[in-house]
Amino acid sequence: MKFTCNTYELERALTSAERFTGKNLTLPVLGSVLLEVRGEKLCLTATNLEYAIQITVEGSGSKEGRVCVPAKVASSFLQSVREDTILLEERQGNLEIKTSARETRVNGVSAEDFPLIPTIKAAHSFSVNGFEFKRGIERVLPAVSFSEFKPELSGVYCKITPHEGRVAATDTFRLAEQLIGPGAGLKETVSFILPYRLAQEFVRVAGDAAELAVVLGENQILFKFGPVNIISRLVEGNFPEYQAIIPKKLETSCYLKKDELMNAVRTSSIFSSKLQDVGVCIKSKEAEITSSNQEVGDFKTIIPAAVSGNEVMVHFNYRYLLDGLNVVDEDEFYLGLNGDNSPSIIKNKNDTSFTYIISPIHIS
Repeated sequence: MKFTCNTYELERALTSAERFTGKNLTLPVLGSVLLEVRGEKLCLTATNLEYAIQITVEGSGSKEGRVCVPAKVASSFLQSVREDTILLEERQGNLEIKTSARETRVNGVSAEDFPLIPTIKAAHSFSVNGFEFKRGIERVLPAVSFSEFKPELSGVYCKITPHEGRVAATDTFRLAEQLIGPGAGLKETVSFILPYRLAQEFVRVAGDAAELAVVLGENQILFKFGPVNIISRLVEGNFPEYQAIIPKKLETSCYLKKDELMNAVRTSSIFSSKLQDVGVCIKSKEAEITSSNQEVGDFKTIIPAAVSGNEVMVHFNYRYLLDGLNVVDEDEFYLGLNGDNSPSIIKNKNDTSFTYIISPIHIS
């Protein structure tokens, strides 16, 4: 193979591909990326057997072929290259990289040992707004469970209909849901659960993709956007029907400044007990944030709030509370409560498409 292309485009593609490699003592080839020249395009492929990525780079190909090299070595080297144009050439299973100032050889591994990327037999094909889908996953990721006993909670749940879409995650202590646009081309409702790590990498790679094409097969999914294809297995199981736990009526409603509450909660966490709890007391025109630890001391601060409804005192896990506040993207947000035994709800003040439900801690 022989191929010339823009250094920056190749480096960016290799960096993304490296994230999809795996570490496997019995299959060391999983730590490599496969480079294939097909006409005027270079296709980079990486996989860890759970999910895979294929990225196309435009350029000038004078000889077709393929070579497989360690992803970390190739990616690290390209990050040091300053020349705009780079030449790649395969020689005896190795990759020679040339610029106007450098000549480098990266020892290859057998391309024949590289795993085949499965072809998905499509059961459903549709497209969604790429930006909305990415933002939805990004917002709900903190609520994903890491329990091995409930694998259906170990990923991001997606439910797409011809009229709307929902992205959600829960670990039973909190729930996050983001509404997104409908699935264009769908005639019926589809749902699936993306593995947590795949969802993480998708957010990093997706960029500002305006349109995201989705192909669903039997326990597999394919995402297409720009020059990128991502293929993954799906999490098996049925995601719980969570709509019933979202409060429909609220006894106490208040609006607070996001930065003020986050600062108060972070400071309060210094004095939190082993339960990692902070107290939130909502009064007529203020919120009182407290914490207490016999070994460290006590803390109390008051921040202004616009309140309607009953006075209430609730204890939250401060980490879970901060996770919810971190993904609220307006300066002022809504907090709704139903006493100290029922879940509370966090939303943006204006954009109500995102919902974060957090259960209180019961202090004896």
